[in-house]
Amino acid sequence: MNVCIFSAFEDSMLKQTGGSVRIFNLSKGLASLGNDVVLVIPKYDSMSEKVGDVKIQSFSGFFPRRLLELLSKIMGAYRPTSLFFYDLLFIRRAHRMIRQSDLVQFEQLTAGALLIPFVSTVFKKPVVFDCHDTFQALRVKNTTILRKLLETFIEKQVYRFADFIVVVSEEEKQYLLSLGIGEGRISVIPNGVDTEYFQKSNKIEYRKKDVMKNFQTVIFVGNMSYAPNQEAIRLLSSKIAPRVSEKIKDVKFLAVGKLNEQISLPGIEFTGFVDNLPEVLCYSDVAVAPLLHGSGTRLKILEYFSCSLPVVSTSIGAEGLAVENGIHVLIEDDFYQFASQIVKLLNDKSLSKQLGNAARQLVVENYDWAKIACRLNDVYKKTLASLN
Repeated sequence: MNVCIFSAFEDSMLKQTGGSVRIFNLSKGLASLGNDVVLVIPKYDSMSEKVGDVKIQSFSGFFPRRLLELLSKIMGAYRPTSLFFYDLLFIRRAHRMIRQSDLVQFEQLTAGALLIPFVSTVFKKPVVFDCHDTFQALRVKNTTILRKLLETFIEKQVYRFADFIVVVSEEEKQYLLSLGIGEGRISVIPNGVDTEYFQKSNKIEYRKKDVMKNFQTVIFVGNMSYAPNQEAIRLLSSKIAPRVSEKIKDVKFLAVGKLNEQISLPGIEFTGFVDNLPEVLCYSDVAVAPLLHGSGTRLKILEYFSCSLPVVSTSIGAEGLAVENGIHVLIEDDFYQFASQIVKLLNDKSLSKQLGNAARQLVVENYDWAKIACRLNDVYKKTLASLN
């Protein structure tokens, strides 16, 4: 099967954000199943490359860089190059990839607003839309009114023209059903984790070299340019870390993830993006997800689980995952109690190990990327069969 995937994520094969991690692993998994996969990405410079069995093709368009940066600032868009999806020259350059494909998949709204109707009606190709998070703009504070209006309108149009819609959780499927979208057009393909790459290691050399030596470590992982993560890290600094530090003196809080600009908050050590995240997770003692907003499911939770880390999360942080409170994770929405749960895990190594082992078993059985890619491949077959 020839599959063309359009992604707005410039770092799609670098795994620096949650969305790019999903795209990387699903593309790799689909290619390993014998599909011919090409990933089309908007960039200022056109180029071709290959990562494993996945072909990467980037194109620019007619719009000049300064105009894209101005428009993205006005609309509150994170990626100026995503506006190439509305550039006819970009579409013209990408048309060969579309024509050669059996099926076209789109990642996120910006990739699909104009192209999905175009691919569906002009090229008459089956379209799958991978919905990383349903109506995300409506659930995030600090989003511009213009962006909310545009994204809401665009998302409704995308759902209308896509032949098949992929969501990451049963909750999001139910939400789309409430909008009147037919159940036969929706499938749950959850986020996952590479359980071989993310696993507990017995090696401690990295910890000995690190500034966190002699401290117990509480870790938060996330793209720091993402508004819900920014909110979470501020809460960690202002409400959670001080209360934990009152009870436990040898504790450090570590924030790991992509930084677009320098951030400094009391009580938090920022590392920026790290090349070997499993290694950092392995020398941590407790992982947290104090999220108040966002939709979809959190890849960070699955990565924590896969490394057998005990996790404290809000309800939103654990939303959409098949977890049991007290079995796989400790869920707490009151931030005073959230801090108390961290203290409990730092003091009770037996409980930490019990939670970590149960969480690891959960992801191995249900959230391994290789198994999830097989499910997406079945969605492709179902979509093509329904249209023939």
